[in-house]
Amino acid sequence: MNPMINSVKEPEASNRARFVDAFRTLLPTVAFVAVIWSVSSWGYYALVKAIALDSGYDDAPLLFAGYYLIWTVIVLLAFRPVFKGQLSRPALSGHAVALTPVLVGYGLFVAVALPLLPDVSVYRAPSDPPEFMFATAWYYLPKSADILFQQVLVATMVLRADRARMSLWGISIMMGVLFGGFHLTLSPDGFLLPYVARFIIAASIFGLVIPWLYLRTRHGFRLAYGLHWGFYALDAALTHILLAVPKWAM
Repeated sequence: MNPMINSVKEPEASNRARFVDAFRTLLPTVAFVAVIWSVSSWGYYALVKAIALDSGYDDAPLLFAGYYLIWTVIVLLAFRPVFKGQLSRPALSGHAVALTPVLVGYGLFVAVALPLLPDVSVYRAPSDPPEFMFATAWYYLPKSADILFQQVLVATMVLRADRARMSLWGISIMMGVLFGGFHLTLSPDGFLLPYVARFIIAASIFGLVIPWLYLRTRHGFRLAYGLHWGFYALDAALTHILLAVPKWAM
């Protein structure tokens, strides 16, 4: 056996073993995140049904913004040791100040720019369209809180993986699989395959990138949140353009 080949295989085997050991350590966290995400999603639809709303985000934006903020607080409290040093008043104030212009910018986009785009055509929209296709600007208030909730869940897993000494590439691959996989929960909600597929692909790519933002940049959370929100803004704009009301129907 060539000793050079052995010297290559040994580090590879060692890296795989470290990844497996780290992932075993992370299993309780991953399981908790999966449960929290699933329960929050189920609770949203149960609440919409209980109060007989057509669109939770559009019909009761303040209620559901508060709903996801509560879930965010629950996760932060449950994993307080993971966020040690990042939940101080100065740190939270810094995030709030930095994110304010970002949210104002996106708010102006959905309130001013998005209504200028062509309306989505009922002839081209799916029979059971996602809420955002015919949403008002108010839809994006609870969506902003929902994105915050998701980012806190993602940050929990990334920071826990880093403390478990998982390599950055290992965290990246894990998050690509998990974040994309979590979006499979859109399928039981009755959404069409193209809609589910593009969100899974986008989430998988985002999952690959996000550990680098959190662990290799100074303001990872702000960048990740802005990028995550930006995807929804871009998706909404493209949807309005590609599924516009045809001229013959106007």
